[in-house]
Amino acid sequence: MILKELNLIGFGKFKNKNIKLKEGINLIYGENEAGKSTIHSFINGMFYGFLKPNVRTALYVEDHDKYNPWDKSRYAGVLSFQYNDRLYRIERDFTKGRERTKVFDEKTGEDITNNIDNGPCRVLQPGIHFFGFNTRVFSNTISIKQLGSKTEKDLAQEVIEKLINVSQSLVDDISIDKAISELKGRMAEIGTERAPTKPYARNLKAIESLQEERDRILLEKDDYEFYLEEKDRLNTELRKEEAKLEHLRDTLKKLEIYEKAKKLEEAKLIQGEIESLERTLDELSIYSHLSMEDYKEAISLINSIEHAEKDLSESESKLRETEERLRSLEDVKDQNTESLDEITRDYNLYEELEVERNTIIYGKDENSLGLLKRDYNEYNKDVSKYERIQIFSIILGLISLGIMAILPSTRLYLPILAIASLVFWQYYRLRVKKLKAVIKDINGQIIELEEKERERKTRLEEIEGIQGDLLRKYDVKSKLELKRLFDRLHMEYLGRENNIRLYNEYSNEKNILLDKIEKVRLDIENNSDRLRTIFQKNKVENLDEFENALEKKSLYEKHIKELESKKELLNKTLGQTTLEALILELDKEDISGDFEGLDKEQVRAEIDECTERISDYKISLSRVEENINLLSKNISRLVEIEEELERRKEYKKELENEYKALDLAASTIESISKEIHDEFAPDINNKVGRLIEKITNGKYNRIRVDEGLNIKVENPATKELISINDLSGGTIDQLYFSLRFSLVNSMVENNFPLILDDCFIQYDDNRLRNILEFLVDISHKRQIILFTCHNRERKILEEMDVDYNFISLM
Repeated sequence: MILKELNLIGFGKFKNKNIKLKEGINLIYGENEAGKSTIHSFINGMFYGFLKPNVRTALYVEDHDKYNPWDKSRYAGVLSFQYNDRLYRIERDFTKGRERTKVFDEKTGEDITNNIDNGPCRVLQPGIHFFGFNTRVFSNTISIKQLGSKTEKDLAQEVIEKLINVSQSLVDDISIDKAISELKGRMAEIGTERAPTKPYARNLKAIESLQEERDRILLEKDDYEFYLEEKDRLNTELRKEEAKLEHLRDTLKKLEIYEKAKKLEEAKLIQGEIESLERTLDELSIYSHLSMEDYKEAISLINSIEHAEKDLSESESKLRETEERLRSLEDVKDQNTESLDEITRDYNLYEELEVERNTIIYGKDENSLGLLKRDYNEYNKDVSKYERIQIFSIILGLISLGIMAILPSTRLYLPILAIASLVFWQYYRLRVKKLKAVIKDINGQIIELEEKERERKTRLEEIEGIQGDLLRKYDVKSKLELKRLFDRLHMEYLGRENNIRLYNEYSNEKNILLDKIEKVRLDIENNSDRLRTIFQKNKVENLDEFENALEKKSLYEKHIKELESKKELLNKTLGQTTLEALILELDKEDISGDFEGLDKEQVRAEIDECTERISDYKISLSRVEENINLLSKNISRLVEIEEELERRKEYKKELENEYKALDLAASTIESISKEIHDEFAPDINNKVGRLIEKITNGKYNRIRVDEGLNIKVENPATKELISINDLSGGTIDQLYFSLRFSLVNSMVENNFPLILDDCFIQYDDNRLRNILEFLVDISHKRQIILFTCHNRERKILEEMDVDYNFISLM
């Protein structure tokens, strides 16, 4: 089989990403988080759809959600490959609820989906048809993900099931002497959630920690998407402001030329106005001696006199009205309030009793009492039922003991029945004891509630008697009639009080008005004397004559100031230049265009504001990018967390299944392992041995792989078997790689691709060269797809002068 082309329409971080693969070696390079694992998972997903192995319904693994595009774009892809000299194409839409998988013959374009053998699965998984095994075997033999050099524990069972149908020669053996004894100790090694130092509890703790970290990062994901949108918005606004700034600067330059032209026109106009003002001042100089302060004082005096006369007239009118009102209120008498006080007390007492009566009525506990009685009856029924079960348990135990005494051969089973009877009797005895305590408590509550109910009824009768006496006292039949009587008396009292208050107010007002009238008459007399003095001083007869003369003086002074202002304005308009120089400067400038309504300072202010906004946008953009960079580190770790969490959850399931099945597994593993051990172990040992000898340059050549796919190595010098745990990390990876490669060769006849994701990180340069030489050797018959985050592989392949397909994700 040869994988030809990968088209990631929407998968994880990729969108419309196309990767072309070739025969032989394909080296896919990318640094961490560049998407190597995503592309690796894409191949797995296209063949198996992220479905759990050996299931008949669509049960997805967590990777299905992990690679769903964040931008909600289409979650789909296309994979093309060659199989048995024919080209095929898989199209898959991963979206839940709309998932669709199609398989086509590329040469004819025929849809062959219905011809795909899917094994026992109802959900289409083309990988089962083309490879002949499920996704677990695929992920442990053909496709090896990062840090996945070691085989999964449940792979041993999958391999055994596959090898049963493979014919191999029978030589040598695989030892399983310690298998059964180790199973018994395995339960203690696995532990439970109550054993914090054991693998199961440690794994649960790790899952909890990973889930907390994932939830925290998912919360940050919303912030991350917000900052991405904010970055786009800020960039858009920044470009708008930069374009606006350029336009404003161009406008300012043209406006400055326009203002110079306008300045010239204004300067000419001001010069003409100065000459006209100088002629007018000569004519108005005869009115310069008049006093504006006297005129203002005269106006103030006239206004004061007129205002005082008006105020005097109004005050005299108010005095007459006030005296008339006082006469109308002279018959006001003291009011007797004793009857009002008494009915107020009685009405308030009636209201208080009404509130207490409603509180008693609506605070009844009839529902609670009914529920307690129902619970009392139910618990009594349970006590009777459990006492009968106790009697039955005692009888059953006595029968078991009697049978044991009569039939000794049954002693192996009846003790268990007797003990069980005793346990049942003790259990239900405790339950009866607890229920009787509950029944006693409920009975006490019922008695207490009934006593409270009697007290409430007595109080209600007392309240109703008092309220009846109050209604009869005022000869009314209801609370409403009592309220109307109370309101009428209260309103009569309020009217009387208001008349007394008005009489006192009018008396005070009369005295104030008399004082005011006397003062106003004196002010009018004094102001009239002062006004006559001012007219004599300024040699005028009246205010109109004074006003006309002052208008001409004001015009004179105004023209003087205007002349000074015009001269100052002319100097200010011309600035450091002269009228003649300004004319010469604008002689060749183009001053066309409409600049009316434009203010240069406003334009400059807009330029400053625009510049400040640009600075603010750049600062905000810098902060947003800083937040994006900060969050992207955590977001990029999400895939790692999801992978680790999935691995931990799978490990948890493995431990749970292993723990539950240990007793049954002892006999099953013994028989199945014996069969596989006798038939296939020698061939696998030989294949792994030959392969490890080649890639270790002959350092190791004799390997023993037991029925659990555990590896031991023979020491060439001492011939002792060495546990794999005593070897270096690089050697361990070499051994497990050799095991996987040998397994796939034993299980299938087709030369399927070998997909490796950063599997050689622990290899030193010598080991890496050896394994690459081996891969180059087998690449003539098998396609190799090697993912790496280092340049070592590329460098060594270049030194070996190997023709390979290099794909960079950077």
